[in-house]
Amino acid sequence: MFAKVVSIVIALGLTACAVLVQRQQRYELAKGISQAHWRILQQERDLLSLREQVARATGPKELRTRVVKLEKDWRAIPYRNEDPGVQRIARPAADPPDAPRTELGG
Repeated sequence: MFAKVVSIVIALGLTACAVLVQRQQRYELAKGISQAHWRILQQERDLLSLREQVARATGPKELRTRVVKLEKDWRAIPYRNEDPGVQRIARPAADPPDAPRTELGG
């Protein structure tokens, strides 16, 4: 009888230790995920900051200033519709209400 009680106590102790180990591993995994998420958010903030700096440095005003400093004869690229050799295609303002509708998708 004594051996059975001791074996049950030992089994319960081992089970409790296994549960504690699992819980600790889960906490460490959650901490790692949280830290990785924080690093991703920080990198996204840094990326947005760099994009802002690039956008400020390449705005129309700054580009014009830099082109003038190059002292070359630069011309703007005309739009397609401004070219006299290109004929514009007139499009209707809106489809008539009784026109069949075409829908794309799956």
